[in-house]
Amino acid sequence: MARPQNPEIFVQPAEVVRLHLAEPARPSAKPTVLKRIYAFIRPRALFVCIVVLPTLLAIIYFGLIAAPRYVSEAKFVVRGPGTQSVGQIASMVQGSQIVRSADDSYVVIEYMLSRDAMRQLVKDDGLANILNRPEADLPWRYPGWFWSSNEEHLYKHYLRFVSVTYDDSSGICTLDVQAFRPGDAQLVAEALLRDAEALLNQLNARAEQDAIDTATHEVAAAKERARAELKRLTTFRDRERMIDPSRVSTEVLDTISKLSLQEAQTRAQLAEMISGAPDSPQVSSLRLRISALDDQIDKERRQLAGADGSMAPLIAEYERLSLERDFADKTFVSALNLLEAARLDALRQHLYIDRVSSPMAPDLAIYPYRLTFIVITLLLCYMIYRIVRAVLRDTLAHAIA
Repeated sequence: MARPQNPEIFVQPAEVVRLHLAEPARPSAKPTVLKRIYAFIRPRALFVCIVVLPTLLAIIYFGLIAAPRYVSEAKFVVRGPGTQSVGQIASMVQGSQIVRSADDSYVVIEYMLSRDAMRQLVKDDGLANILNRPEADLPWRYPGWFWSSNEEHLYKHYLRFVSVTYDDSSGICTLDVQAFRPGDAQLVAEALLRDAEALLNQLNARAEQDAIDTATHEVAAAKERARAELKRLTTFRDRERMIDPSRVSTEVLDTISKLSLQEAQTRAQLAEMISGAPDSPQVSSLRLRISALDDQIDKERRQLAGADGSMAPLIAEYERLSLERDFADKTFVSALNLLEAARLDALRQHLYIDRVSSPMAPDLAIYPYRLTFIVITLLLCYMIYRIVRAVLRDTLAHAIA
């Protein structure tokens, strides 16, 4: 650049630089407790959210909030009479043996877990009040925050407190009832056994009445048939003016036998007379007598069979009517025996609940398993944490690659 001619008015360009004076170093403040906690948690946020917080909530709930639940247990067997005899000596001692009934055990189990049993408990034993005790916690109280007041939710809540199991090997049913008070658990268990036994009695009464009604109907039908057959037989006797054609035929056979005997004797006399005195006037009379006997024998035989008015069709009809009447009489007697057997079975064959152990009021709360559920929560959350961390690590590795 060319320098101007007048050096006095030349201004040299300058660069302005701001100078910062060094300040004295201040002493650093100590981090607070919250900052320390934040600094510790920040790199471990995933572990805290997935493992620590759920475990802490489980400790708070199971350790401080969850109400103790008492369990009353009862064991029973459904028994009924069996008809299998043990042997001659045993059958002389007793007519039947008592055996357990598996099918009826399942009936009792299904009833105890049914809505009918729940309704009966609500009506007679105050089940709704038992499930809403003041000491109950909210998740297990009915109605609560999680359960609205209706029958469907009440039934689902009822199934959480009542359980029944069946042992196939021994045939023993085990009833477990939970409640927030020992007396309530025992009360519900006793009520279920009582109602189940009432159900068995109702089923017994219905089965017995059905059997008696069926036997009574058979007796009435057999009696009416026997009367009809007797009436037909009486009509035949009145029409033919004959009580028993078989007896009449027997008398005719006897007559034929007697006539044949007389004919044989007469023929013998005639042969003797001809050989001794052939010109005797008795020869002709003997021959006439033999001829008369032959005619009478033929007449009697035609009366039995071979002619239009013979007794053979009457005998066949009478035998058929007699056979039908005898069969109707035997059917009637059999129906009477069946009715009597049904009445005896109604008095003897009853299903009932035989208690192995009665429900008692427990003195120690079994549920909830506090430590067990806390440990399970911790282990489960830790497994989830490991899975989530592995997934995130693989995702970041693929993104960087």
